[in-house]
Amino acid sequence: MPLTRPDREFAPAPDRIQRFASRYIGRRLTRHKALGAPDMDAVKRSRRWVIVWAALAGIVSGTLIGGAEWWMREILVDDWEALSLREQLPYWSGYLAFAGVVTLLEIGFLYWNSLRGVARMMHFCGLDYRHRSPQTPTVELTLQGAARVALEYPSPGSPVYGVDPHAYLRGWKLTLRALLYRLKVSLSSFLLRMVMRRLLGRLTLRGFVPFLVAPLYALWNAWIAARVTEDACLLALGPQRIDRLMPRIERAPEHIRRLLAQGVGEMIMRNQHPHPNLVLLLSRVLATLPGAPSDLTVAWPSALDEFARLDEGERAPLLENLTQAVLLSGGYRGARKRFLRQVFARCQTPLTHEFIAGQRCEMASNDQRGASA
Repeated sequence: MPLTRPDREFAPAPDRIQRFASRYIGRRLTRHKALGAPDMDAVKRSRRWVIVWAALAGIVSGTLIGGAEWWMREILVDDWEALSLREQLPYWSGYLAFAGVVTLLEIGFLYWNSLRGVARMMHFCGLDYRHRSPQTPTVELTLQGAARVALEYPSPGSPVYGVDPHAYLRGWKLTLRALLYRLKVSLSSFLLRMVMRRLLGRLTLRGFVPFLVAPLYALWNAWIAARVTEDACLLALGPQRIDRLMPRIERAPEHIRRLLAQGVGEMIMRNQHPHPNLVLLLSRVLATLPGAPSDLTVAWPSALDEFARLDEGERAPLLENLTQAVLLSGGYRGARKRFLRQVFARCQTPLTHEFIAGQRCEMASNDQRGASA
């Protein structure tokens, strides 16, 4: 069976919203001539503006919602505190309806802001979409990943080259995670507003509630936008970084390439998410193996034993490649940090912050060299 395209492995059946988001990003990319190389300064500026607009949206919506409550309590109704709960109910119903409309408009703006910002970052990272064709799975994979990042979609959950991203996530944990993702997308901002209204409503400075809650909403939106743009930047730069990794991977012996594939597959399961960069890297590594196998059976304990038996000349470059593969899927923390610590400990090789910083600097300097080439 031939090796499946990575974009079809990542999202074999994207829903209508994801397809719309992918087309939107693609249309924006076709408006500009491809740069061919990253412009990292422009990427940083684009990211800052996405965060700024998200924060401003939080300030506006927070002021409107907080100001509406202040107007209802202080202007619309005389002696609000003297009203019974039943008498207050019609006013609260109108207020909640108004707050819901404002929140929905804000969420719509935030999605648009994310999609537009992610498209700009893709452009400044050098993604060439103008001359795409059905034979460009890397571009399609990147677009699908970018759409999911901008929409804050959860992991697709389907196996990728035989690797189950939810292998370590079973039963009630999987159900709870799916529920939390749906609540986060639709209700997180609204629930935050209600909680803050109740907390700040107990303060004596009731007339200043709009001025107190608006900055909190701005910080909330800015934090989400910062996380989305960080993921989008990593995703956009991933294909070029993988292109630079592949020549030395292809020169490695077959058993080293198999161990690298095992490490990437295990990392997909540890992340509990098939990051598009890891999906692309795994497809490229599998393509270098005899017969280009379409499925990978991860046998991690056996792979760790093989890691420990490698000599120094084989171990060092493999650990460097595996470290860069891990950094392609996110920061050095959480499951990624524990994964690298386990591998380096089994290889009896010290894992230092200086080594991680050096690998990051190598990736960043290669990006800058690509921009100036």
